[in-house]
Amino acid sequence: MGDVKVTILPRRETREVEAADVGHLLRSLGLHQDAYIVIRDDVILTRDVRLQSGDQIEVWPVISGGS
Repeated sequence: MGDVKVTILPRRETREVEAADVGHLLRSLGLHQDAYIVIRDDVILTRDVRLQSGDQIEVWPVISGGS
């Protein structure tokens, strides 16, 4: 487990977080797992994906709407 660089969008807040996987990352940030998507290298990651030290991650809120 190592530090990953996380950018939380849309506010562009950047943090260094120690996390073993995506689920742990979201819990560490205090974010609900169903309300955010996590992206590394333009690929959406599921909660079980392992993270590596030095990864650069983006966290985006899921926005839903309807008519």
